[in-house]
Amino acid sequence: MAEERQISEYGEFLKHLRIDKKEMLKNMADKLGIKSSYLSAIESGNREIPPALTELICSKYNLSDEECKKLHEAELNKDRKLVQIDMEKINSNRLAKEVVLNFAGKAANLSDEQLKEINAILNRK
Repeated sequence: MAEERQISEYGEFLKHLRIDKKEMLKNMADKLGIKSSYLSAIESGNREIPPALTELICSKYNLSDEECKKLHEAELNKDRKLVQIDMEKINSNRLAKEVVLNFAGKAANLSDEQLKEINAILNRK
């Protein structure tokens, strides 16, 4: 018997946003540049959240800071097996590649204090 997944907080947010905006699944998917079947699978918790999707949704739907924060929190609350990083944007920057690969390999061994420091640097505007 196949394992039945429960809709995630992230999926609930997307579904409510789509309904509030009176959009069909296909319309939202087109606006986000993904296939409707993929969006449906994200909503139902059967697919991973692609990189930068949360930021794209915040931008395309003009979400308030509070709504965007809620969506980011929902993304953080979702367990992930894998995160994809688009290295194409940084391939010409050797230091950036080194930082990304170092972090990916060592993040699990960093203390909470070190992670907070890194997060603060990355969140500076």
